[in-house]
Amino acid sequence: MSPRSVSGRARSGAGLAGQHDVNRILILSRGAVGTYMSSPGIRAYYMAQVLAKALPQAQVTLAVPNLVDQPEEIPGVRVVTYRALSALSLISQHDIIITSGYSPQFALLFPKKRFVVDLFSQYFMEWMELTKGEVRGVKRTVSMNKNRAYLTMQLTFADFILCANERQRDTYIGMVSALGLIDPTVYDNDDTFRRWIDVAPHGVRPGEPTHDRKVLKGVYAGIRETDTVILWNGGIVSWYDPEPFLQALHVLSQERDDIKALFLGTFYPGLGTSLGYGDRFKSAFQLAKDLGLYNRSVFFEFGWVPHREVSNYLLESDIGLSTYFDNLETRYSHRTRFLDLIWAELPIICTRGDVLAEMVEERGLGVVVPEGDAAAIAGAIRRLVDDRAFHQQCRENLRAVKPNLSWEVTLEPLVRFCRDGRSFAAAKGDRFLPLLSRAGEYLAARLQDAITPKR
Repeated sequence: MSPRSVSGRARSGAGLAGQHDVNRILILSRGAVGTYMSSPGIRAYYMAQVLAKALPQAQVTLAVPNLVDQPEEIPGVRVVTYRALSALSLISQHDIIITSGYSPQFALLFPKKRFVVDLFSQYFMEWMELTKGEVRGVKRTVSMNKNRAYLTMQLTFADFILCANERQRDTYIGMVSALGLIDPTVYDNDDTFRRWIDVAPHGVRPGEPTHDRKVLKGVYAGIRETDTVILWNGGIVSWYDPEPFLQALHVLSQERDDIKALFLGTFYPGLGTSLGYGDRFKSAFQLAKDLGLYNRSVFFEFGWVPHREVSNYLLESDIGLSTYFDNLETRYSHRTRFLDLIWAELPIICTRGDVLAEMVEERGLGVVVPEGDAAAIAGAIRRLVDDRAFHQQCRENLRAVKPNLSWEVTLEPLVRFCRDGRSFAAAKGDRFLPLLSRAGEYLAARLQDAITPKR
């Protein structure tokens, strides 16, 4: 099947390079890329670098949604801005398109392009958590129907699917099976499905972290040079549970005054305060005040720290911590904030339940605690503070795992796909009408969501 055909059973064995002198690759970032970046923007930023370096013969374009605060020049990468209308034009100019979510109108170009869907989060479980406290009744049901329709549209679009871990991959294999996207030909062409759905975890930043200015110890009023600093490096959204951590700090504050904690970041770049000053953050902030910890042993960095400056905070911290709920969101999550802790070799305290927590426990990268157990968190902090040999062993173990978590390693499946452009998904002709139908279902569900009042 030629990549330009919409029918037939054969795969495009020759890839896309034969159409042009080079493959033209477009990364359509769904998050801001520049000074301030959260996980989607960070992932797109490093993805562009890896593809440009691994495929020097390709033309790599990084499209970002932010009109201001553009990223610095990336060797081998053209950076452009886009909006909803210009995205279609950009897609028409490229052969391989990579993003975490396609709009319905992009189906117009489906027969002629290769679409990579980067599902590095298990979004459906995240959406369940995000709507749990903020949307109720009929509105929540309608909203989740819209999200379900959106996800089925993405999976039908996908000539190649990326995810962040094997648990996620299993869910996506189940989803495409239920959608009728697996047939004998698909299975016979690749009975592992690795050439269609593969794992590309979030990576560790290149190089070693550098320190160019003091930001914490001896700078924050209340944090001394000799204090132990525990870093919560990211925002506080629905699935995080900082309250047991604060309760543990309250217990420790009765014993000693040399343990301090910093929450690094409150609202996410490009999204205003909508994902920061929510109920979970407000309750944690209030609890810190109620326990007498605020600006004494617990501090908040309001806003979002520039991506390049995070290393200063990491290198002045002694422990990284992230506590959350042991639920389905956690089971299928891939805590991207852990990667900076690994990069800076900060021993980690985290909640049991996800794949990276398993790695922390199995590889000796820190201490894993049960959900909601303030006493266990306090015990983990005491151990890492007082047992210097254990702290140092954790750092050495972190150093050992870093090479296998580089972006060059984690994105190898994407490089492989972009190198030859072949899809092992169901033939485009078999997916085209289902895609149009699912795009229509999504538009109808979105309209219903828009007109359904909140209750």
